[in-house]
Amino acid sequence: MQPIIREAMVYDTLGIHPRIAECLSRGRSDYIDIKYYRHGDLANYCQRNTVAAELQSKWFQQILEAIVVIHSHGIIHSDLALRQFFLDDEFNIRLGDFNSSQCPGHLALGYEKASHCLPRDYDLPNTETSDLFALGSTLYELVACKAPYSELAGPKSDDPDVIKAQILRQHEVDHVIELRYKDHVFPDVSGLFGGKIILGCWRGDFSDAKEALDQLEAFPIYHRSSEL
Repeated sequence: MQPIIREAMVYDTLGIHPRIAECLSRGRSDYIDIKYYRHGDLANYCQRNTVAAELQSKWFQQILEAIVVIHSHGIIHSDLALRQFFLDDEFNIRLGDFNSSQCPGHLALGYEKASHCLPRDYDLPNTETSDLFALGSTLYELVACKAPYSELAGPKSDDPDVIKAQILRQHEVDHVIELRYKDHVFPDVSGLFGGKIILGCWRGDFSDAKEALDQLEAFPIYHRSSEL
């Protein structure tokens, strides 16, 4: 029940915004009713479809905009990933899934998966810095079409035995990823759209999401390539 109450609290705080999933049950705390988005979430959409560069760059910017919005309200998402963004009918992104989020006066109920997680003292509150790190991994997912270090888990398979083996070794994989991040060893972003912004999120170069967004907007769309 606590995650439902938390998510309802966040949607009430954020109100109506074009970068936030539309909550149809605002004002209620006993259940959550989110508008149905027929295109689904961004992670599944990108896996099933070839995304044009222009659309990819638009989503890159809109993901940044969404994080600027929630942080301006004191909300730390605490589980950022590409799967948390929905596509509306106009193919604009909307951030949702706030059931682990931290908000003023209420600590987070969880944190990110290893591929998106800033190594830190997990007994302390989550921060904009931890969200920005996860933002870097989310943007990487968008432009690289895979999660950071996903290759460590091995190739995808429908074989039940392979899937079972991957699940059993997931803890080991997560530990390897955490050690790499602690040593500031990040996936290669050379040649990727927005690569410097992604790396800046991982390195902690930005004081907030707005600074990262400003860096993106400083370049005309036709110049936005690996130079970012």
